[in-house]
Amino acid sequence: MKALITGASGCLGRALVSELTSHGWTLRTTARRTVDLPGFVAADLVQDELSALVDGVDAVFHCAAMSGGWGSPDAFHAANVTATERLLNAAGKADVARFVFASTPSLYADGTDRLNLTEDAPLPERALSPYADSKRQAETLVLAQDGAMRCTAIRPRAIYGLHDRALLPRLCATLERGILPLISGGRAQIDLTHRSDAARAMRLAAGGPGGRVWNITSGEAFSFRKLAEMVCVRGNYKPRRIPLPYGLAYTLAGLAERGALLRGGAEPTLTRQAVVSLGRSLTLDISAARRDLGYHPQVTLSNGLAECFA
Repeated sequence: MKALITGASGCLGRALVSELTSHGWTLRTTARRTVDLPGFVAADLVQDELSALVDGVDAVFHCAAMSGGWGSPDAFHAANVTATERLLNAAGKADVARFVFASTPSLYADGTDRLNLTEDAPLPERALSPYADSKRQAETLVLAQDGAMRCTAIRPRAIYGLHDRALLPRLCATLERGILPLISGGRAQIDLTHRSDAARAMRLAAGGPGGRVWNITSGEAFSFRKLAEMVCVRGNYKPRRIPLPYGLAYTLAGLAERGALLRGGAEPTLTRQAVVSLGRSLTLDISAARRDLGYHPQVTLSNGLAECFA
């Protein structure tokens, strides 16, 4: 079997390289910037001709995305919707058999606490961020394309581990400044997904029933405060804990965003999406992935953090 992995230089992409290689797949990998990976071909999915990229592959694992809580809606749409649509079209013309999309649980977020959500949980009428909106559109495109090419998706919650450039690095950067903001007292419940669990879920989704999407986590839920305390122990951080009421944090984030726009658009230290992510609970039910895919989380948060601080 031969696979194309997009976004192969990222946390999930690199983990998927290891996962598929260990199961005997031959790989073609791609990202915008050249990296030392098997079968690597640099490509811009928004602008470049994609037929050669998908030629001769049995499956496409689409991990490439623009993520985060800051950026223009046009940029998110291009990177996440236009790129996905172009890749789907190219894969369909090349008679690719399977297409697996890395979606996001961010599309569930509505500014309230949401616990133990199944895949059919109602989605907010309006997404809370350009990122969530663009990924929701892209996921819809992928699942609608299911037919001769089997199309599936996963919604992995908060991927972390080696090569993570978002979740833990951002938290550690804050802790290094000697502070630990605790929005809503740090009580919000979150579940995470180690990169190897997410990669295994991607591989399993390639063999799952078409037109389906599955929630993926590492099977444990923690308060943000508990997560932060575990990171502090691992990194020997001793921050000053600063309780922040949710409403105040959201207002401050809005002001920070306006200030950032006036200064030229660089990402502010606090965004409204970050406030929602850290101040409101969001946990997922993964029973469908267990049932349909035989997915079982293997990496505990304690072991995953050990990898990050090794």
